[in-house]
Amino acid sequence: MPFNSSPQDHSEGFVRLALAGPFLQYLTERRIDPQPALDQVGLKAELLSDPSVYVHSELVYGLLNAFSDLAGDRYLGLHVGETFDLQSWPPFAQSQQTSNTLFEFFTRFVRLVPQESSSVRHRLIVDADKATYRIERQQEPAVPPIQVTGFGAAIYIRLLQTVVGKSWDASVVRWESRYINGLPIDYKGVEVGLGTSPGMQITFPVSWLFINLTPETASKPDVSAPPDEQVTVVAAMRSVLRDKLDEPDLGPQVVADLLGIQADRLVKALRQQGTTMPREVKRLKIDVAKEYLRNGNKTVGDIGLLLGYSDKSHFTRFFQRQTGMTPTAFRANSQS
Repeated sequence: MPFNSSPQDHSEGFVRLALAGPFLQYLTERRIDPQPALDQVGLKAELLSDPSVYVHSELVYGLLNAFSDLAGDRYLGLHVGETFDLQSWPPFAQSQQTSNTLFEFFTRFVRLVPQESSSVRHRLIVDADKATYRIERQQEPAVPPIQVTGFGAAIYIRLLQTVVGKSWDASVVRWESRYINGLPIDYKGVEVGLGTSPGMQITFPVSWLFINLTPETASKPDVSAPPDEQVTVVAAMRSVLRDKLDEPDLGPQVVADLLGIQADRLVKALRQQGTTMPREVKRLKIDVAKEYLRNGNKTVGDIGLLLGYSDKSHFTRFFQRQTGMTPTAFRANSQS
């Protein structure tokens, strides 16, 4: 079972559950119900947005593999990693902001990233002609971390590409893991090799360690979503709110946490669609109320309670202001 504390309090093998949050967000935005996978491992969706919750790493491996099966996507981890906002990941953002070279970046990153997990150990290995960033698993996994490895490949290849900037050359980069079935063999032009370790590693020219991270090479990746993705975010928001319309606080931060995304991203999506959170909540309440009034035998009072109105008259006034008729009149009209 998950519990709250820090990775230092745990024996080896625990990971911050919130690291699985981007997977939940990815499925939600594509209207794929994650609940069967969550039920399979006995987790609630809201726990994935709580940064204080840690679970054993193998539970996360199993959950993400189950997400992959639900989505029918063998490369789910890879696709989630490609859309993950690196700047929202504290170890990356802090290391990038305070480093002048790739070497400085990795020396800071390797100290910060263990805060996320005690199930792996990060090392930077420097040889005469190559450097290797290695992620070693502390235990032999009983559950194959296929989707975690795909996610790692996307993250660390993007991370290295972002920091190196114009000096990036995929042909001199090698990604290696025992679980390479989580990504295509020619992914992004990088050499993908089968390793003997249950961990993963990325190897690149040692000369890259001394590249100066100018504002141009260290610029933030473009994480702005195209218009169609913004539409998907709003649609996902409506989906997760349907069963929570009786809750009093449905502000951007609360809803963003439910979706597993940053609040500013949600606000941006709403703004680009020409709407706001209060407006969307009102629209959704009216849409749900109309569904109940057209179909089923729930009383007007019961419908009001489901939408957060303990007083039937308050719900009636709200509905009439938005639609021009009372709930009772709407029901009679729709049935006739």
